[in-house]
Amino acid sequence: MKAIKLISIALALTSGFSLLAQPKFADIALQAKSEVEAAERELADLRSDIADQKVPISIRLTELESQVQETRSEFEQVVSAAENRQVGLSTLQDRVEARRDENIYLKNLMSSYIKQFSTRIDESELQSQEAIISEAEQILESSTATDAEKFETQIKVLQASISRIENIIGGHKFSGTALGADDRAVEGNFILVGPYAYFGDGGTNVGFSQGRPNAAYPLVKSDGLAPEIIASINEVTSTGEGALPVDATEGDAFKLAELEETPIEHALKGGTTIYIILLLAFCALMVAIFKLFEISSVKRPKSGALQQILDNLNSGKKQEALEIANSVDGPFGDLLVAGVEHHDEEKELLEEVLYERLLAAQPKLERFLAFIALTAGAAPLLGLLGTVTGMIKTFKLITVFGTGDAASLSSGISEALITTEYGLYVAIPSLLAQALLTRMAKGKLGEMEQASVAFVNGLSKKS
Repeated sequence: MKAIKLISIALALTSGFSLLAQPKFADIALQAKSEVEAAERELADLRSDIADQKVPISIRLTELESQVQETRSEFEQVVSAAENRQVGLSTLQDRVEARRDENIYLKNLMSSYIKQFSTRIDESELQSQEAIISEAEQILESSTATDAEKFETQIKVLQASISRIENIIGGHKFSGTALGADDRAVEGNFILVGPYAYFGDGGTNVGFSQGRPNAAYPLVKSDGLAPEIIASINEVTSTGEGALPVDATEGDAFKLAELEETPIEHALKGGTTIYIILLLAFCALMVAIFKLFEISSVKRPKSGALQQILDNLNSGKKQEALEIANSVDGPFGDLLVAGVEHHDEEKELLEEVLYERLLAAQPKLERFLAFIALTAGAAPLLGLLGTVTGMIKTFKLITVFGTGDAASLSSGISEALITTEYGLYVAIPSLLAQALLTRMAKGKLGEMEQASVAFVNGLSKKS
């Protein structure tokens, strides 16, 4: 029992002391708050440190990624080199041949472009580009020049071509020589704007610049331009500023104007043969007009005249019938007079007499018609003769001067064809005129034959 009491007393004392040593709640809350504030300050400091270190870390990360990429590229190169070392000799030779073929193709392509460069630029630019073009052509044709020299020359021409394009897009002004009035060489300023070229010397030679085959300098075209247009071109070529006219046809209007010519000028280009064709045409025209009036002048008897003659003859009044017959002019009158004079003959003899008069009138009506038919047949042959002689001359020019000037050759061929053209001009109307006049003549002969039959039948009825 004593032991139990002692233990109880000890426990009571221990719990009393522990209650006396336990702190108050306000002190615990204050301590917790200070700890939270300290934790928040520590968190803010950590966030600030993270923000400060984020940019350098990002930069470092980018550098590391670049290093990784470079390392990967080096690795791929090393792998490719290793693979290339493993490729056979034949494969390497094929690759070398392929690269050589590509090089040759590009070199030929650039050479072709350089050769065509002088023909594609405006004629006025040849004066400024002549040195580069001549140097390039000489080196490309040289058998001693190295590929490096040829390549360098090709690059120069390409650079000049690119510079030219940049210049003409915004307008390019430069000095040069052109052919002005009376094809005299004059000094002045050229203006290039796109495909259009202008020239002005500050005087009378102002207008569009246009090339001409076999000419050393371009021509100045001002025919047909209004004074205000010439003044604007002169202002721009002198000062480099102002408004310029635009030729929508790019020079084709001037070319078409040069082709305009009178019919006489066009015909005279046919040479000697054209004179024969024109003379033949004139003669055929005169004959056709003469025959038209001659055939048209053959008048048939008036209505009832034939019946009056027949009535008088059947009544025994030969003199009255003869007077009526003599009043009729031309072949019809001769036919009726012969019929009246031989009306008392046998029918067969009378028919022969009338047929004789019909045959006598036929040559007169059909004379000279053969000449018109001859003209219709001979004119194309003369035209063909002129064409053949003209083509022979053209081929002689080709033998001497070659085929470099296509414009001269085409003009020569066109002039050779003029004779054929005029031969057809003469032949077709002549053929039509001959057919018309022949039909008219046959119509008159038919009317005479009809009158003779009516005369014979009219007498026979009365017999």
